[in-house]
Amino acid sequence: MYPLTHIYFARKALGFLDDAVVLGSVFPDIIVVTGLDWKLSHTRGLKFWQRCSQQGNKALRNFSLGVITHGIEPKGLDYYSDKQYKDFEKGYCFEKARPLVNSVVKACRLPADDGWWKAHNFIEMGVELYIYEKQPELLALLRQAHANTALIRQLVCTFSPLLGKSKLSLQKAFAVFRAAAEEPFALRRMVLRFQRQVVHRYNVASIDLPACKEIILRGKKLIVPDIEAFFLNVKKMMSPVWKEIWDEG
Repeated sequence: MYPLTHIYFARKALGFLDDAVVLGSVFPDIIVVTGLDWKLSHTRGLKFWQRCSQQGNKALRNFSLGVITHGIEPKGLDYYSDKQYKDFEKGYCFEKARPLVNSVVKACRLPADDGWWKAHNFIEMGVELYIYEKQPELLALLRQAHANTALIRQLVCTFSPLLGKSKLSLQKAFAVFRAAAEEPFALRRMVLRFQRQVVHRYNVASIDLPACKEIILRGKKLIVPDIEAFFLNVKKMMSPVWKEIWDEG
């Protein structure tokens, strides 16, 4: 899922937001920029919590709670959106993406075998557009959190050793995401960012930008009837995670 979606769900799951929760809710994607494997970056939540709860620092504790809402182990939003949801073959976003596969393959000039995988990204972008239209103030909260330089310094000092990454690489990763957050939210910008990913990975000249914009809008239409039920179900399914945490804490 995309940043505003993770922030939206973190508030739903935890009942509150502050700068630490906001940054935690997007941190697994931030640290991928350092070269950390996606799976590894999305399975650090409990380790972070264990370290932060020992320190008795409220900001670090809240940050680690945000991280947990995001990941795949413990099972957070990305697990249920990508890996497995209900009795589907994969996660919610993959299931919703089935009607988009052929259009995505054509618009992005992809190998057919990668169509379903990349189509789920269009569902994620549709969810992000839905969230922004519903709560545009979340973008201001994301920008505010990225502007909290004292907190980011603390996070860099605390987590660079745990991740085996230099402070400089982690600082640069935060800077990349801060720059993206400072851009105005627009469907065209979302498509252009996606194009950069596709061009880099598949060595194509470009993607069909107008067609991709239309596919995102189709994706948004597909999720509107049940996305809130999905968020509510994920919140409920995370209850054992919180019980384990509070029992430890």
